[in-house]
Amino acid sequence: MRSILRPTSPLTVSLILALALSAGLAAAGEAKTPLGKWMKPNMGAPLAGQDFPTLKTSLDLVASKPPPGAGYPKWASMAQAGSAAAAKQDVAALKASCKQCHDAYKDQYIKEFPTRAFP
Repeated sequence: MRSILRPTSPLTVSLILALALSAGLAAAGEAKTPLGKWMKPNMGAPLAGQDFPTLKTSLDLVASKPPPGAGYPKWASMAQAGSAAAAKQDVAALKASCKQCHDAYKDQYIKEFPTRAFP
């Protein structure tokens, strides 16, 4: 029986590339820390549903639990800014505070605290 897909056929190459890309995107979307796993249902879902009271409560909790050490000096103030934006139902400011914190600390946090419990 002949194989339908030859190793060098354009279809085979396309399928391999599609699978590799899908696997990479799936891996990139997975939370790498307990904090990240907590954020998906406590921040991501409420943001998608514009559940501002839940976002405010979650951001207040994040502000109250900065990582240990001096490497995260603006953690609390960034989370507090997000909480204030949630209280005003200001989606743009809320997203900006999340982006600011993630840009400043996400990679560092993943490296330094891959297993730190949260909350």
